[in-house]
This record gives sequence, structure tokens and C-alpha cells, in this order.
Amino acid sequence: MLLDTSISAGHNLQQNTGDRTEDSTISLYRSPLVADMGSFPIVLLCILLLFVPLVRTQNFVGLPTTVTLPQSSPQGTLVYKFTLDNCGSNNPTVAINSVSPSTTFFNNPTLTTSGLLTYDLQITLSSTVDLNAYSVNQYTLNITATCGNVTIDGQLFVKVSSTSNVPQCVPGFSSQAGDTVQVYSNIPASSVIYTVVLRQPNNAPITYTITQPVSSVFTISSNGEVMVPAAGFTNVLKTYQLKILVVDSLGNNCTGTLNVNVLPVTTTSINITMASKAVTITENGGPNYFVTILQAQGSSNIVYEMITPTTAYYIQPGTGTIRTSYNLDLEKTPGLAFTSLQVRAYDMYQRSYSATATVNITVLDVNDIAPSCSPAVFTTAVPETTPINQLLVSFTCTDPDVNSTKLTYSIIPNANSLYSFRMSGSQLLVNQTLTYDSAEMASLNFQYAATVVVSDGGSPPLITNIPVFVTVTPVNQYPPVCNGPFVYSVNENAPFGTVVGQVNGTDADYKFNNVEFSIQGGTNPPAFYINPRNGEVHLLGPLDYETTTTYSLKIQVVDLNNDIKPDPENQKTTFCTITINVQDYNDNPPFCTPPYYLTTIYSTLSTTANVQSLNCKDNDVTSVLTYTIVGGDTNNRFYMNGNSVRHNPFSYNNNGINDPLTFELLVLVTDSTNPPQYSTTATVIVNVVPWTTTQPTTTSTTTTPQKQTRIVYGTVTYWQPDVWFMVVLTITGLLLLGGLALLAWKLTKGCTICSSGAQEATQPLLKDSSLTGVDRAAEVPKDPPPEQPPNKEKKDIAPLSPLSLQFDGRAQDPVTGREYLFNSHTGERRWL
Repeated sequence: MLLDTSISAGHNLQQNTGDRTEDSTISLYRSPLVADMGSFPIVLLCILLLFVPLVRTQNFVGLPTTVTLPQSSPQGTLVYKFTLDNCGSNNPTVAINSVSPSTTFFNNPTLTTSGLLTYDLQITLSSTVDLNAYSVNQYTLNITATCGNVTIDGQLFVKVSSTSNVPQCVPGFSSQAGDTVQVYSNIPASSVIYTVVLRQPNNAPITYTITQPVSSVFTISSNGEVMVPAAGFTNVLKTYQLKILVVDSLGNNCTGTLNVNVLPVTTTSINITMASKAVTITENGGPNYFVTILQAQGSSNIVYEMITPTTAYYIQPGTGTIRTSYNLDLEKTPGLAFTSLQVRAYDMYQRSYSATATVNITVLDVNDIAPSCSPAVFTTAVPETTPINQLLVSFTCTDPDVNSTKLTYSIIPNANSLYSFRMSGSQLLVNQTLTYDSAEMASLNFQYAATVVVSDGGSPPLITNIPVFVTVTPVNQYPPVCNGPFVYSVNENAPFGTVVGQVNGTDADYKFNNVEFSIQGGTNPPAFYINPRNGEVHLLGPLDYETTTTYSLKIQVVDLNNDIKPDPENQKTTFCTITINVQDYNDNPPFCTPPYYLTTIYSTLSTTANVQSLNCKDNDVTSVLTYTIVGGDTNNRFYMNGNSVRHNPFSYNNNGINDPLTFELLVLVTDSTNPPQYSTTATVIVNVVPWTTTQPTTTSTTTTPQKQTRIVYGTVTYWQPDVWFMVVLTITGLLLLGGLALLAWKLTKGCTICSSGAQEATQPLLKDSSLTGVDRAAEVPKDPPPEQPPNKEKKDIAPLSPLSLQFDGRAQDPVTGREYLFNSHTGERRWL
């Protein structure tokens, strides 16, 4: 049985202590000593349990924490419940040490015992409570408990909410004593004697019900107006106590008490000129605003008082003037739109002498509050591709004035947002394409600013300005564009790193021209490199015009970071092709094929004929070759005509300059007249065969003039000789003809011998042309063979030779007797 008690105590201890005590209890309960030992361990365990509270820690259970209260919470509202645990003192004290910000809204915690060493605490709102979240939205309560010699501190954070779903009855009406109103028994039936006023009523509609007494003679309207019974009052002194329940549409409620004191009326001679009076005033007239004045007759000591309880109006006792107590604002207190006041005039020395009057006051609304809009300031960020007519925001605006009027909306742009937006009712729409890609927008941080003007229809109209700030975010819309030039030139001897040109790539997206360049493909190894940021093309490797004259490079242009966030997938790419022409540079020497020439000519070769043409070239296509004889030109007998060797007349006469038979000409071939200049040499060996001839006759063509018809008149004279003279002349002619015939026979016989000798003289010229000029010169023509008789049946056939093709006849000069060869076509002669 003792063991059971220990277990039960352990459970209680577990429930009322913290984690540390729970662990201690479990360890005692599960100790193996309890199961193995006798009654002594059980007694020892009970003794230990008695001392356990002595080692436990005193603390607040549930603190620190944060609670939330609506600002409409009335006095006595429970703020928070918590526990003081492990306090061994019989009389602990708990108090709110301080409140920040300082206030008297909170009562000190009430303390009740809930168990062994445990006390329940609760904090409530005091009678001075008036929470307002717009003034203070959080209070910090520092709570101190004194438990014997131990002091315990805790904190409670109370947040005040600005919204509440509970109807807020005014403090006087909702107090325990309630509110009191006095009326005279002669008050007209169904007159309003009291109006239930709520602070910040929510969740309309609100219903008002008289709950006590159950069958009350009083009635209450839907606006909370308590009215006199339909049968009126009897002329007796009587007091009624009414319990009124206020319920909103969500079922939240508050209750209040109304005490109605009915006073008897004594018939007097005092009367009021107008027993019922209707007055109309405007709101916001301020305090002490004149409403109306009552006038009573029948006594000189008349005093006026207001029977209807109200705080909005007061009456001057001596004059009967009714004025406002404070500034009437229908927006804050809509119930002030109509008020029915009961006013009594009585004799100050004989109160029973009195008269009553009813004053119905109607308060007209004044357009004094500008429209209220949500949001009050509109800021947003939209992409620059936002389409036209896109809805940006729909404003929710109301007119707080009681007589709410229709609201109108308009927009006032600034210089940069002109025509960018428009209003459609309360909706703000995009009117034209928004741009991000301009330097002007960059200077404005890419933000459009405008003002939406909301105007009510009151008189005078009031307006509310709503600032609008629309920030445009970038969108990568445009691909890069390549602009010329697309053709560049570079000298083939340009050094490494030479700037060949610059690719002009532009991008219309801001930041403008933020592009990256790269070469796609190209040569291997690459000959060029492009700067990825500025598009400069640099020379990377050596160039050889003779190998490659033109390079075609495909340039990729990619835009960078033109979105609100870098988006590689949305990058836009453009390809453009540039051409780089390599300019030739003289870096190759000329060469001749072959470098050695051997030729044989006759000394009679025409000076206008080419002795030898050189076949020389240069890999540099822009090179212009020049030829100059720099060696071996003895007696200056040769000169260059372009790439051909020509000669001047030779001299092989013994009595003059004797030219050599072999010339070894050294020809210098250069490729430029300006540096750099490269050259080579070619060797031309010319073997000259001496030969003599006359100068060829110059033939001239006689131009036959065109015959023209001409009539010539002349006198013809004739001679008629004698007969003897004609006979002598005939004989002389015959003799002359005979002599000529004999001479012709002789000449014909001599020419036959000459022709035979000419064939023998030309035999050395028919030798093999492969002999050198020296060999040919050394070979002397042999003596002609003895004359052979002519063979009429068989003619001698002379072998063909170059000389025979040049000279087709042989003759003897009749003056000098020397023989010579001649060309019957050209007239050229050569002495033998």
C-alpha cells in the first residue's frame, strides 16, 4: 500500500513539475532497489519523496508568452492565465512590477491555490482600460512573484489588435450599474428616450433586444432607440430597469443596462411656446454650435433642462439655448444624423411647475472628407513587354462622407509617363508600350511615375491623390546586329597582335551594345583572334600571301545580361561573316627556269631580233621584274629588252675592234625598285658565228594615185626623115642586135659556171648546227672543184640549209669583181 502511495505521488509530481522533476520521478519509480528490497527501501523512498519539493525550482509555467487582445476589450476581460509552480510559501505575493509603455490598464494577478505547491494566476483589464492599437499596439508586463525568500520574474507580452468582431458597448451602458435616464410621465407616447451607442460597430446589421423584463412595455428600434410605451406613463413616480442585448451578424454580442426613472408632472401655468420643434443643422460646426432656442412663459424664474440623455448637445439653463457639446461628425457617429431631445422648462423654486417640449434635430452631412483609397500608394514592377491594356491595379475607393457620392478617376502623368497609362473606371491600364531601352529611362531608374486623382461629387468636390510608381524590368527583345565594314586588309608581314579591324556589333537592348564576340570555325591553327568585348580582330599567326590571299571568318555575336536576371537560354545570337584580304609583301626572291642558257647566233642576226628570252618568275604577284646585264658583256655588244637579250652590231674586221666569238652574259633579275628588294642572276652563253653581208635595200611601196579623167590639149610634132637615113638606121640596128645576141650567149655560159661555184662555196654552211661558233669559224670553205661539163640530163641538187633558205642567189659585182650571195625577196646581200 505504501508503494502505491509513492507511485501516486510520483504521478502528481510528474504533472505539476517541469522536465527535471519528471525525470527524477521516473528514475525513482523504475529503480531496481524497489523490486528487490523489503520494507526498508520503501520507507526510505517515502522519506525521499518528502524532500523532493525542497529541491525543485520555483518558476512561472506559461511565461514568457505573447497574447493578443482586441482594442475593444472592456474592463474585466481576462488577459492571460498562468501558474506559479513549486512555491513552498503559504502566502506568496505576485504583482505586475512594471508595464512598458506605462499604463494602468492591467490589474495585478489574482492568486488561487490549485494543488500542492501550485497557484493559478490570472490577469484582467482594469476599469480604466482604453486600448487603442493605433496609439500602442503592444505592452510588456514584468511580473514578479515572492515565494518566501525566492523572487521569480516573468514577462507577458500583450498585443493590441485594431480589429474586433465583438460589438463595443459604451462603458457606462455596459457597466454593472448601467446608464440612467429620467423622463416625465407626460412625455409623448413612442418618443425616443435613449439610444444605445456602440463604439466602432462591426458586422452589420446589428440587432437590439430588450431581454429583461421579458414582457417589457418599452420598445427598441433597429437603430437602438428606446421608445416610450405606446400607452404612455401614469402620473406616478416609478423606476424601470431594462437589460438590452446587442448582437451583430456573426453572433457576437454585448449587453447593457438602462434605468428609466419616470417623474410625475404637476400642472402649472408654465408652457413652452412651441411644444414640438424641428431643427436642421450641418455637421462639423464645431463645439458650441448654435442649434435652436426654446422660450417658456408663466414664470420669471424659468430654468431649462434636457431630459433626454445625450452628450452631443447641451442646453443653457437660463436662456433655453441648445448648442453642440463637440464637433458633430456623422462619419464617426452616424447616429447623430437625427436626434429627438426632450426639454423641460420649470420654475426654479417650484420644480413641479414645468412644461416639456420636443426638439427634433437633423444633422446634414458636409462634404469634408476626401475619398479613401486602397492602396494609398501603388508600386509595381512589370516587364517591358507588358501588353497594351494590361491591368496594373484596380483601386478600391470609398467616400467616407455619409452622403456618399459617385467617384471619378483620372490620371496625371509626368513628362516621362505621358500617355503611358490610362484609367478605365477605377482600373489602371497600360496605354502604350513601356520601354526599358533608353538612356532617359536609365536616368530615371527605369521607373514611370504618375498620379491617380480620385474626386467625389460633393460641393466643393474633394480629391485624393494616389502616387503610382511603375518600374520597368528588362526583357531581351532584340538580337544583336552586325554593322559594316565587313572587309578588312592586312599586310602579310604584319607582326603578331596587329589589329586587323573591329567588328561593329550593336544591340538595341539596354545596356546598349552589351555583346560578346567569338570566331566560329576558322583555320587550324587559328590565324586570327577576336577580343570578346570590343570586337577587335587581332593577328594571331603568320600570313603568307602566296599560300592564302583571303580569309573568311564567321563571327558569332551574343548579347549579355539583358534580362532582369541572367538567362543564358534567352540570349540572342547573330552570325556575320567578315573577309580579311592579305596584302602582298615582297618577301620572295625571283627565280629563273632554267638559270643557265646556251644559244648560237650569226653575227648578221638582226639587232631587233631576240638573242635569248629569259623565263623568270616571282611568287610575289605584285613584283615587277627588271633585267640588267651586269657581267660578260664585252664591248657592250648586248642589252636587255624586257626579259629578252638583244645585241648591237658586232665587229669582226681585222682592221677594227675584234669581238670575241663567245659571250658569257651575267643577267641580274630584281623584283622591286624599292626596299625590300630581292634579286637573282641568270647566265646566258651566246656563241656568235661571224658572217658578213651588205645592208639590205630598203624597199618602198609606191602608191598608185587614183586615175582621174583629164582632157589635155597639145600640139603633136612629128619628124619625117629621108629614105637613106631609114636604110642606114635599119642596118645599124641589125648589127647591134647580133652583137647583143652573142654577148647574151657568152653571159649564159659564164653564169652556169658561177652557179656551180656558189654551191661549193655554200657547203660549209650546211654543216651540223650543233657545232660551236669557234668550230664554225675555224672551218674554211674549200676551193671549188674543177668545173664540170654541164649535164643537161641530170641537174645538181643542192642540199637545203639555213643559209640557202636565207639567200637564194649568187652573183659577181661587176665593179669590184667580188662575189656575193643575195636574197631575191628582200634584196639582202652577203659578200663572199
